[in-house]
Amino acid sequence: MPPSIDFQTLDRRATESTRARLTQLTVADLDRPSPCAGWTLRTLLAHLVGGNVRFAQALRGEPVDWPSRDREPVTSPLAEFDATAAVMASAIAGIDDPRRPTSLPGGEPPAVFAVGVHGADMLVHGWDLAVATGQDPTLEPELCRAAISVVEKYPASFWGTGRFFAPRIPSDSPDPQDRLLALTGRRQPIGVGE
Repeated sequence: MPPSIDFQTLDRRATESTRARLTQLTVADLDRPSPCAGWTLRTLLAHLVGGNVRFAQALRGEPVDWPSRDREPVTSPLAEFDATAAVMASAIAGIDDPRRPTSLPGGEPPAVFAVGVHGADMLVHGWDLAVATGQDPTLEPELCRAAISVVEKYPASFWGTGRFFAPRIPSDSPDPQDRLLALTGRRQPIGVGE
């Protein structure tokens, strides 16, 4: 089934979903492990905060230092997330040509697709955050379908070290969350989605 929402809506709602999970996070949680291999929650938050900043720069046509994305200092997770999410929302609102090439690691897709990449990344990492902190990791099916429509179109150049590194897991599940997680190298925790 094709997604019923556009990539800007995906990004906005995925950001809201992840933000809701961040409200449950404390500074003491930052050094807990995340489902992302080798990442603590601090690294995951640096990735999200750094992603907001760098995707916004890319959408504005500015030079972007992608390799530094995961090194953003995170000491006040919700405040830093909110500030950078506002920067990203402003950059999306300022897109003058949705087809303009946008510099991302691994390629230069149209700006509208770059927004979808950010939204899919935000949604999946919101799931990571929920799993790591014992929150309900359920994602909205509509958002999952929209994110799948993005991730399925990632060119081969998007995968690999320094880009999207989790190998895909084969899945024929009819559940959109299961399919999205498998596409991004994740599996549902036992008991979720049953």
